[in-house]
Amino acid sequence: MLRVQPGDHISAAFASTSAFTGTTLAFAEQAVAARARLLIFPGGDLRDDLEAYRNVVGCRSRALLAAVHRGQVLVGDSREVQWGPGRLDPAYLYEVYAAATRQAVAAGFSGLWVSVDMTWAAAADPEALVAFEAGASALFTDRELTAVCQYDTRVFDRRWVAAACQAHPAGPASPSPLRHRLQDDGRTLAFSGEADLANAGAFAAMLRRLRPGGTLDITGMTFLDARALAEIARTARENAGLRIRAGRTHLHLLDLIRDAGVRHE
Repeated sequence: MLRVQPGDHISAAFASTSAFTGTTLAFAEQAVAARARLLIFPGGDLRDDLEAYRNVVGCRSRALLAAVHRGQVLVGDSREVQWGPGRLDPAYLYEVYAAATRQAVAAGFSGLWVSVDMTWAAAADPEALVAFEAGASALFTDRELTAVCQYDTRVFDRRWVAAACQAHPAGPASPSPLRHRLQDDGRTLAFSGEADLANAGAFAAMLRRLRPGGTLDITGMTFLDARALAEIARTARENAGLRIRAGRTHLHLLDLIRDAGVRHE
């Protein structure tokens, strides 16, 4: 699994309960090492006995067992949290996660890490679910919230799993995960890593957060495909006064895209 850093928003697909648990346990070990509070929301039959699943986590290692005993690791029912309003409600969910993150930090943890089986959203409109995932980036900017959203391919159509994964900056095997931060001036959004088809939805959504007069800094990025560069060019056209900070190669490519009138549909 990806070496997780605080602030990562990761997608994963699975087709068995053991695969969900394997990803969750690898994520859990990193969460505990980062001194974060961990919330796990299993799905399917696993959520019928949350205490048993807590024991499964604790059996992984002594470190996880100790974390379970001291309340650092919590296992919850997604039907009571994510599906609390009885529908997919992005504003409600963003506030739930923001509040839970604040509570974790106030309790002395470095942040909140969450592993969630997304089956709770199986009844939601797929397009709305993808938009919710892509629009969540602001929750992760301070690097106090970290999450892995896991999609069961036995429940979700594979086409929508692919779209949901593209709405996340990183996957479990990302060679150079897309990461972002807001610099101290409060107006510069800086990126690192790679932007390509695997995270196209997430990158486009993050660009939409830029405001007139702001700065986009891509000097830390190792790769941008043609789609990502076209998104930047379109953002620059639509965002008056946007400044772009980039290396010579990327600036040259952006100039070519502008001159060619390339548009991203």
